[in-house]
Amino acid sequence: MKLLVALVVVGVLAVVAFLALRQGPAKQESSPQEAQIEQQKPSESSKSSEQISEQAKTIKAQDISGAAGVFTFSAEVPSHWQAQAVAATEAINLYDPNASGATNLEKSQIFIRNFKANSFLTLGTVTIHEQGDTTINGRPAVRYDIEKKPAVAQFANQPSWRSERHIVTDVRVSDSNPSIFYVIAKRPDLDDTVYRHFLESFKVSASQAGFTEPIDELRSRITKKPFGIFITPENSPVQPERFRGYHTGVDVEYTDKPDVDIPVRSIAAGQVVQAGRAAGYGGVLVVSHKIGDETKLSLYGHLDPASLAKVGSEVSAGQQIGALGEGGSAETDGERKHLHFGIIKGQTVNLKGYIQNKQDLIGWEDPLSFIE
Repeated sequence: MKLLVALVVVGVLAVVAFLALRQGPAKQESSPQEAQIEQQKPSESSKSSEQISEQAKTIKAQDISGAAGVFTFSAEVPSHWQAQAVAATEAINLYDPNASGATNLEKSQIFIRNFKANSFLTLGTVTIHEQGDTTINGRPAVRYDIEKKPAVAQFANQPSWRSERHIVTDVRVSDSNPSIFYVIAKRPDLDDTVYRHFLESFKVSASQAGFTEPIDELRSRITKKPFGIFITPENSPVQPERFRGYHTGVDVEYTDKPDVDIPVRSIAAGQVVQAGRAAGYGGVLVVSHKIGDETKLSLYGHLDPASLAKVGSEVSAGQQIGALGEGGSAETDGERKHLHFGIIKGQTVNLKGYIQNKQDLIGWEDPLSFIE
């Protein structure tokens, strides 16, 4: 009897083993560690962002053949993109040569137009689904989610997607009225990361942003003292020399025109915050400018004190604020006829024309780079 029971048990075990072999090994579930690793894989969006940063190239509107003169921006785009001017709509088309489409307009990824106005405008031809204020590199901007109204004809000489629902960012170029506005439209299926990178790198040249040169022949007449040069009585290109240190501005020479009135202009819209006489300058004037979210001060030295605009007065870009003083007189504190032109960062007036420590130049900007 015991032998019979043993044989039955052995038989049952054999059947179980046989069935287990037929079913194959049990499927293993992912461990919590493996699941965590799976979740930490980078998304396609973050991969795209890394690729853009590594492979982007800078385009400059002024380098695009046939582009309208109002376009003076630069920005980064994927390295294989191309740019073309669209004369019929005074626009710039940024397109992907590898995209589908029979024409470059149909391969468009970002399409940029412009208009001139005192404030942001919206057309009656589109429905605005959403809008919000923002800034693009310090410039006021508005982001719109728009769609062409059904009764309106397709927009001519533009990509077909401009007649579909898409995102547009309008950027105000200058603080003056009227101002140029750029209308930067995004193809609906373009990766948001690419569009954001374009806007983050988008820069408008200072001249288009409402800046002008403070005096005629600015660059050609900076022949002795550029920004940052270290001056001593021994090495100075001006003799005799009474100053020593690093130059905080640029000197624009006019000794060859002693009897000619030379006007000096504000480089941008702003308010006169100081005007009068100061040691080392004679007549000096300072204008405060709001540049995006920042304040900059422009300083004009060696002016005729009698010609200065009044403190508190509002001035516009290119408006005359004074005239060069007479060389060798009290109007220039005994200095030659020239303009000392400086750009001070922040809101605190600093009349120093020279500083003793080079690292302190961080409180000023190179005027030529600033107004380029």
